[in-house]
Amino acid sequence: MLDEIKKLTKHTGIYGMGNILGKMVGFFMIPFYTHYLTTADYGTLELLDLSLALMGLVMTMWMNASIIRHYYDYEERKDRNQVVSTILLLAFGIGVMVAAAGIHWSRPLSSLILKTPDLGSYVVLISLSFLVTCLNVVSVSYLRARQRSGFVVSSELVNLVLTLSLNIYFIAIRHTGVIGVLYSSLIANSLIAAALTIYTVHEVSLSFSLHKLRAIVVFGAPLILTSVAAFTVNFSDRFFLRHFSTISIVGIYALGYKFGFMLSFLVVQPFDMIWSARMYEIAKQKDGGKVFSRIFEYYTLVLVTAALGLSIIIKEVINVVSAPDFHSAYKVVPVVALAYIFQGMNRFFLTGTYVAKKTLYLAGIGALSALINIGLNFVLISRFGMMGAAWSTALSFFAMAALSFLVSQKVYSIPYVFGRVIALLALAAVFYLASIMIPISSVPLAVLVKIVLVVLFPVGLFVVGFFNKDEKDKAKELALGLWSRYRLRAAAASGR
Repeated sequence: MLDEIKKLTKHTGIYGMGNILGKMVGFFMIPFYTHYLTTADYGTLELLDLSLALMGLVMTMWMNASIIRHYYDYEERKDRNQVVSTILLLAFGIGVMVAAAGIHWSRPLSSLILKTPDLGSYVVLISLSFLVTCLNVVSVSYLRARQRSGFVVSSELVNLVLTLSLNIYFIAIRHTGVIGVLYSSLIANSLIAAALTIYTVHEVSLSFSLHKLRAIVVFGAPLILTSVAAFTVNFSDRFFLRHFSTISIVGIYALGYKFGFMLSFLVVQPFDMIWSARMYEIAKQKDGGKVFSRIFEYYTLVLVTAALGLSIIIKEVINVVSAPDFHSAYKVVPVVALAYIFQGMNRFFLTGTYVAKKTLYLAGIGALSALINIGLNFVLISRFGMMGAAWSTALSFFAMAALSFLVSQKVYSIPYVFGRVIALLALAAVFYLASIMIPISSVPLAVLVKIVLVVLFPVGLFVVGFFNKDEKDKAKELALGLWSRYRLRAAAASGR
């Protein structure tokens, strides 16, 4: 059990550190973007990014799960390589066809997405980006299957540096606005995808297996609907906001959502990147069910603690880093963070379904969740604007998590214990309410008080009995070990 937690912590930490560094850079770039781009520009970029994401989810994201699942079906390196090569060739074919279609129908698609045909050049650029994405997805999935977390993070950081450098050039120096951001992304992603594809082909060589393709399609096809549903729950609210409100409101909401999405980016996604490989090995263990249950509790602890810290300090953060027109974005962040707690739980609950290879059930879960989300979007966004969008997302993820739990338990039962999780959520709610009810006019003092609340949250967990005796003993042992190391180093330093 402890070994598994160490492995998960190591790889999650590597993936998470890469995401943290990326988010830190993006965080420091917010004043730059909000200075050179208007709220309308920000909204336009959001809709274009989401359109590209939708194409990626429908056409390629199911390949992630398929590569990793079928990679571990085989013991021989030759068979594993053939799985990767088969999907790589398939991805390239799909990418070429979809990119060609996007370029051909760029003006009608511009009218559909942005309500004007005059921005067809934007659609051409995101269509070319889709082709690059297809190749990148397969290469990164191959590295994840081999648990090469350091390699994955390194390539992402290089991509980040290239993209931001090009953004500064195109936006600040050339003053190209939205199209400069699209050029930056396409150029950087193309360079990284080319390098990773060459590496992958060198590692696996090119071969094709119709037999393996059939198995991959049977496993992955239901995940297409799941991917569309995930997109609907995550991002369809922007299009509803565009319909019921203005492109500027979409831009403000997009900034707030970006902060709330940090919970997914920094916790859920890094964990999922290693979990999608490790869970199959844990399932083979004799006490795999108990290991799954315990890891879920620790995982939820990290999710809730991160969401609470973000929600408590977000108002002051957004006021400092963004232009005044964007300041109201802070209002949606706590609700979006809650949504991604539920998303993280949902991803974990799907463990049993993946282990049992019952992905067909996921299509039903996705379809029902998407319908719930669309209904909530109509009702809540039309009445409450961007706050309605945030609550629609949170309620939809809660429904998805509940459905995933019920279905997954039927095909692969895991002995979850929810008492501690409920106590964790309740205490977090108390701390958040305390943070918004304390009347402090001084910004520095308010920041100090909120930081103290965040630090006191783990203490509150000890007080309410969240941690059991074994966990407390381990914590004491760890603290004593760290203190002993500190004293030895201090003594060595004074001796010199």
